[in-house]
Amino acid sequence: MRSLTRSDAHQAACWRYDGPWDIYNLSATDDLPTAAAGYSAVVDSATDRIVGFFCIGPEARVPGLDEDPGVLDLGVGLDPKWVGKGHGMAFGAAVLDHLRRDHPSTPVRAAIQAWNLRSRQLVRRLGFVEREQHRCIQNGRSVTYIVAVLSVPRE
Repeated sequence: MRSLTRSDAHQAACWRYDGPWDIYNLSATDDLPTAAAGYSAVVDSATDRIVGFFCIGPEARVPGLDEDPGVLDLGVGLDPKWVGKGHGMAFGAAVLDHLRRDHPSTPVRAAIQAWNLRSRQLVRRLGFVEREQHRCIQNGRSVTYIVAVLSVPRE
């Protein structure tokens, strides 16, 4: 894990997802994420290349989802070369372990597009519980999210 660099952000902007996941593709006109905006990179130590990223706080919230002062909002992205190949659980667990060091007693909240069953299954396997639906307008269209929360582990 490291702060997201401009080079990391440019690599992520070149990722291309297929099918309905293409909504996650960034374009050259998008504002690229930065460490200053709360983004961190997950890096393959053997190659020093970014394999994913995560963000926390306001950057992780989808449009219209209100801040919950006692909860840490989390958003993630995984290089499409790694998607669907059994890496999601290790990636998600590594991100959550990293967050637990800095935020040990704070529940974590994630918003997953309702149609994305693969991601919904992953967050459930990571211990999140689906709490509610959230509908918003994003990029000119109506989108439904499932809001899931991971409670603080009991000691």
